[in-house]
Amino acid sequence: MMRTDLLVFKQYYLTAAKKIPVDSPFMNDINHKYQHSVDVLHIGEKILENTPELKTADTKFKTFAKKALLFHDVGRFKEALNRYKKEKKHIKIAPSACDHGLIGYNLMKKNPAYNDMQILFALRYHGKMMEQVYRSLLFNKIKTSPKKNDILKILFLVRDADKLSNLKNIKKEDHLKKDVFYRQLCKDAKNAPLSESVKEQFLAKKTILFSTVYSFADRLLMVLSWIFDLNYEFTKETFVKNGYDKYLFSELKNYHHNKEDLKKIQTLIRETLEKKA
Repeated sequence: MMRTDLLVFKQYYLTAAKKIPVDSPFMNDINHKYQHSVDVLHIGEKILENTPELKTADTKFKTFAKKALLFHDVGRFKEALNRYKKEKKHIKIAPSACDHGLIGYNLMKKNPAYNDMQILFALRYHGKMMEQVYRSLLFNKIKTSPKKNDILKILFLVRDADKLSNLKNIKKEDHLKKDVFYRQLCKDAKNAPLSESVKEQFLAKKTILFSTVYSFADRLLMVLSWIFDLNYEFTKETFVKNGYDKYLFSELKNYHHNKEDLKKIQTLIRETLEKKA
């Protein structure tokens, strides 16, 4: 089954890849997203195997879960192609201006093999704040669905696997300095300390809104704020085991030098992970 899914997924990738020059940074973006998606599938399978409530689920649930894991970022390919076409005309698009989840949702809804809410809901909302998810029209539609719990379990699985894969790339390849957001930052924003609103969100134990991120330091703290949105115990254990908190905090100290702020942030990180892990 997954072999067929991988072939289908590759076709969506190739549709964009054929229209983007090999030396374009957008080609690097979609190559990364292709590998990232396969990695999310593998990480998600580990979470499935090590989480009792997921491990004991039926075969159909696991099949839908794996499809959602693999295709969660399929909208990134079309997004990158759209960005390439715009920049070719010297039109800049803000990193937050495109909704790859919506693009992927609309794309896969047209494919009968993937037109099921257990897959589509995760594609649509894996990158959104949960507050947005619970306020959405689509969530209201699934409230009465007998599969509501399964839909949410798969969403949480995709969100967790997505974070772990991104964190692995951030730590191993310093990927935050290679993406669209960083490339479009001005020099001042690359070296600026934390913004007040971003600090306030973190200290209030909130996942930081991307739209409020100004500096690279803000981006680092935004990624650290993912600790408030980890859903499965295996995810939390992996986060701590791989030292992602220590790595990100160490990087943050290179840009933000207020010792009192750093102490508050470090204390909250420790308390949150000790409580959850």
